[in-house]
Amino acid sequence: MRKNKGIGKNLGLYATYKVTGLNLDNLVNILKNKGIVLRDISKTDFKTLVVTVSLRDSEKFFAITRELCYNIKRIGERGKYRFALKLKRNIGMVIGAVVFAVCCIVADDFVFAIDLSGSGSVYEREVKVLLERENVKPFSRFSGLDIPALSDKILAATDDISFAECVKSGNRLKIHLVLSEKPVRSLVGEKETLISDIDGEIEYIKVYRGTALKTVGDKVKAGESLVSGYAEIKDTALKVGIIATVAVKGEFVYVYESERVGEERIAEMFATAAIGDKEIISCESVTTEIGEKYEYKVKIVYRKIFYG
Repeated sequence: MRKNKGIGKNLGLYATYKVTGLNLDNLVNILKNKGIVLRDISKTDFKTLVVTVSLRDSEKFFAITRELCYNIKRIGERGKYRFALKLKRNIGMVIGAVVFAVCCIVADDFVFAIDLSGSGSVYEREVKVLLERENVKPFSRFSGLDIPALSDKILAATDDISFAECVKSGNRLKIHLVLSEKPVRSLVGEKETLISDIDGEIEYIKVYRGTALKTVGDKVKAGESLVSGYAEIKDTALKVGIIATVAVKGEFVYVYESERVGEERIAEMFATAAIGDKEIISCESVTTEIGEKYEYKVKIVYRKIFYG
């Protein structure tokens, strides 16, 4: 006789059956004579029998009962290892669930998008250049990011941003930026002369006290005086403290070399940092391939305001 094999046959597991038919007492005697151990035998009515059989004997029990033309229905299982049996029967679903869970965990570690918000988002281009330099981009991994440190680096990159917060929201990196509130410059009249420290062209000049030495459109060199601290009153020259504002438009060229193509934004970021607190009017870049390197030449037209 073929022996039953497989999980459940030797784990102390039992199956409960409902058997329907006539002469159930005769069936019980036949099964016992065939060496099948029956447990928890009960009749719900004269033609319905509920009985529990070891899984080791289940196939034999099933074959004998069906051969005698009884209707059989398996209604349950018993035993402390029945969970293992169910696991085996549904192993495909279990593996699918595990794979799905692992995929969700792994996918949650990827950056799918970067969102900027707040008043400081006007600096989006500059911030994204910094993020690229830090290798923060779509499909980079959150586990490889130091998010608090990233917030600090954005904050340290410019004085124009007073608050930066980076947070993970699902698969999105959200960056909230707040612009600094720049103090209003006041004219105190303490300087005796107003001197340009850049080369450029006078955009506008407003003198409330003192004497203008340049006019709009004049070229100026670094070190030249823009406004002098004297005034003529009734043919008399008087020394006064200057009260004036002068805007000078200048140009700045920054050259950045790299072995990689497509780094215009990085070059522009370095150029912007190099000119300091001057107001940028325009920014243009030209890329030239020189041998195995790329030269990025950035031309910035900027405005600097002098206060007296």
